[in-house]
Amino acid sequence: MRIARSKDATTAYEYGCDLRRLYPWANVSDPLWGSAVCSVRPGEATHPHSHDEDETFIITSGQGLMSVDDETEPVGKGDVIFLPRNCRHTIQNASNIEPLEFLTIWWGSPEANARMINIVSGLTPATGPLP
Repeated sequence: MRIARSKDATTAYEYGCDLRRLYPWANVSDPLWGSAVCSVRPGEATHPHSHDEDETFIITSGQGLMSVDDETEPVGKGDVIFLPRNCRHTIQNASNIEPLEFLTIWWGSPEANARMINIVSGLTPATGPLP
């Protein structure tokens, strides 16, 4: 069992939020997706940006406004937001007191897709009847 303790975690201010990267996890797991725990400070918003991966936000606490391209919707705890690749997005904390926290998971970058192709091309076909 490996545990990354919250008290020992390193966070960085990226994209306009406090971000703790989870996966890939050095010397533990290097999946074809990445993830992080994010916290938008009270009264702040992430920097509008886009990237070449699909992404999902899972709001774990707080209230905010999610903007994707020209659409804006209120979001709160328990909401799940899908962000297609290359969309311009930002999330704003609606509170001036409490942080807005969410888990982000991203996948499908060209680099990850190339790694997947290499993995799949190295597989040996199964023999015998299919289950």
